[in-house]
Amino acid sequence: MYSYRYTIATSDVAENGLLRPGTIALLMQDCSTFQFRRVKKFYDALVKYNMAVFLVSRQVEILRLPAYGEEVEIWTGIHGCKGFYGLRNTTIRDASGELCVISFAVGAFVNYDTGKPFVLPKEAYADIVDCKPLPMEYLPRKIALPGGLDFYEVMRDSVVPGYIDANHHMNAGRAFDMVVGHINYPLRRMRVEYKTQAKPGSAFIIERADVSENHCFMRLRGSENEIFSTYELMG
Repeated sequence: MYSYRYTIATSDVAENGLLRPGTIALLMQDCSTFQFRRVKKFYDALVKYNMAVFLVSRQVEILRLPAYGEEVEIWTGIHGCKGFYGLRNTTIRDASGELCVISFAVGAFVNYDTGKPFVLPKEAYADIVDCKPLPMEYLPRKIALPGGLDFYEVMRDSVVPGYIDANHHMNAGRAFDMVVGHINYPLRRMRVEYKTQAKPGSAFIIERADVSENHCFMRLRGSENEIFSTYELMG
């Protein structure tokens, strides 16, 4: 388990002064990375096998969005590893300890050389699996699209250097922030399934399909119709 305290800054909030939902993904991603680097046996195994942990899916439940200036605690813990998948909870709590946001994420161990999933030896990750699943509704990592959705384009862009992180593809948190920026209702649930990596220079569009006034699906689609990621956003 790992946690750190953070004060919500100007760059973290929307015009209403509340934490931007897209920024939640960035804070949680940072917490996970901090944890990896502090568990020596696990981090040494990533280096030894030339591997990274790529986010496969994330489910976020929002109870309350913290405001500018609030001090929060971001906590994360891994509660299981199945094959090449790791299962993680992450939370954001306010200064009184009240839960604001809870997340369930699935990550995959991937070899840099082959780009394929890799099953780590159990002894490499045993020390990092150190908690039980938190109570929440656990939804499937794959997002099933209802039939009859009508997707329409809301944005066209390409993966510029500023979108890339140390894993050499579009940063998952940046993409989340970009997508959520097209939603104009308060969110209580956000889900994302990452299908393939958006590499430097890749052209993409963001497209949206509405189910109801406060429920839509969005996806990042590449120039060759490949789907980089699919999102479900509910108010």
